[in-house]
Amino acid sequence: MDANGPTPARRGGKYLALRIAREEFAIDARLVRGILRIRECDVVPEPSSGLVQYFGPWICGFATLRGADIPVIDLGAKLRLPHAKRPRNGCIVVIEAKTPEGPRMVGFLADRVARVMDVRERDLVGGKVRIQGRFRRLIQPEMLTGNQ
Repeated sequence: MDANGPTPARRGGKYLALRIAREEFAIDARLVRGILRIRECDVVPEPSSGLVQYFGPWICGFATLRGADIPVIDLGAKLRLPHAKRPRNGCIVVIEAKTPEGPRMVGFLADRVARVMDVRERDLVGGKVRIQGRFRRLIQPEMLTGNQ
């Protein structure tokens, strides 16, 4: 626990269940700023070096949310998950991530979003969350920034 309260990976609440490259994930719903259709992403052939500095070579395009351009990354590729074909119900999940210049909106590709679920603190274990008896990896904002 820090001065601002429990870290996101240690507190219960509402979590968005989703799928990336056929794997199950969850993210604290308080971090989500929007969900966009995947076809709203404009592909960028060569992103600027500044964007690559913050979001790595996994940046695949831009989307617009409330008039702001948002970089979109392929989180599945960054996590070295097996490549899956582009799903019919694919979407872009937009969250707020910390960068050296302050908070910035960033999106990541998801195969599908399931639903928002209530999670108890005791269901959060070692970077995973148990939802309806199945463990899902937690997505933290730090996973989207830097060349980790």
